Amino acid sequence: MRPRFSSPFTPLFWRAASTSRSSVEGFARSIWPLCPWKVRSKYPIEKRTSAAFFKASRLPSWPSQAESNDERARFLFDHRFRSGRRVIDDTSDVRTFVFSAASGHMFSFSAGQYLVLHLTIDGTRVTRSYSVSSPPTRPLDLQITVKRVKGGLVSNWLHDNLRPGHDIEIEGPVGRFNFDDLPSEKPLFLSGGSGITPVMSMLRALTDRASGHDIRFIHCARTANDIAFRSELEALAARFSNVDVSFICTQEGSAWQGPRGRIDGPMLLRLAPDLRRRTSYVCGPEPFMQTVRACVAEIGIAPSQYHEESFGGAVGNSMPPQSAVAGQTRVRFARSGVEHLCAPGETLLDAARNCGLYIPTACQQGICGTCRMVKLSGEVAMDDLGGLSLEEKAAGYVLACCSRPQGTVCLDL
Repeated sequence: MRPRFSSPFTPLFWRAASTSRSSVEGFARSIWPLCPWKVRSKYPIEKRTSAAFFKASRLPSWPSQAESNDERARFLFDHRFRSGRRVIDDTSDVRTFVFSAASGHMFSFSAGQYLVLHLTIDGTRVTRSYSVSSPPTRPLDLQITVKRVKGGLVSNWLHDNLRPGHDIEIEGPVGRFNFDDLPSEKPLFLSGGSGITPVMSMLRALTDRASGHDIRFIHCARTANDIAFRSELEALAARFSNVDVSFICTQEGSAWQGPRGRIDGPMLLRLAPDLRRRTSYVCGPEPFMQTVRACVAEIGIAPSQYHEESFGGAVGNSMPPQSAVAGQTRVRFARSGVEHLCAPGETLLDAARNCGLYIPTACQQGICGTCRMVKLSGEVAMDDLGGLSLEEKAAGYVLACCSRPQGTVCLDL
């Protein structure tokens, strides 16, 4: 019998209850992702329901409290997913891909985290990171929203080849840029281009819960036609009085009624006059991020009130030139039994590839942390952008994509 009550989540409750062995199990599994992360981690689902409803084969024991948020987020997921729902055209060059778990599990993650896709394209193993655009409050699927980039290997492959029913290997979700770990009652979500995806997940999670947060959402795009999720954002702003949405177009003419041109400090203050009292969550291509950082420095935002995730773009290299290193540089891969003489400027990732060794990597800018590995001995010059925590660095981890050997280095690979 279908439930008699009606709420925005009624279809979600019924879907889970109808596919589980009992309506109680379905109801518990449905409301669990709607709870804040602190509640979910303190009171895991096994502790709040009868053990008879959950077999170990369906939901193994939860990771310990000592384990990291990333490990908890990674725990419930198989690495095999199927894009079994649909592919959604958002704009002329932006598509949303909807994944469901091959195991049938529902998903638990934090709004703002990302997935790592492991693909084989033309016989070559390739990895890329994409933020989850769907919210954790809708646990039956995961969505990523991908912009087709001219010359982009993975984005073009996804647009041209990925269809409902295809299997794809995914790791995660993971990432420290998330609203559960970085909460705020007055968030400012500021994005540029494809950087809208993680902050869209955060906004959707808050509005799904009908939270009372004072929310400002500012998105920058080239033209009005390039604004992803525009109709949804406008609908959310019309429905929720605590949500204010603004669009900035950099290449629109006088017909555009909103702000035009590149974002700067005065424009930010016009759109968010109380900016200094807000916590900013910023994501976009690196040139956009550089502009925003300059604006934030000019306005005088406290570092504790500024959080960012960067997508793409060139990264400055502050490392000393290879010629400054005395003698030859070598990389030894301990478990593989391979030693490589490095060329000038070669990274650990380059060295591994030149030896035919595979290291998972995604952003290749020192941001995502996908290529982290243990350095057993030696010294490297690493120019990361937050891809490793202080604890990971102390434990000997390095990022292969942005580390260059200084002398002889031995890696656990």
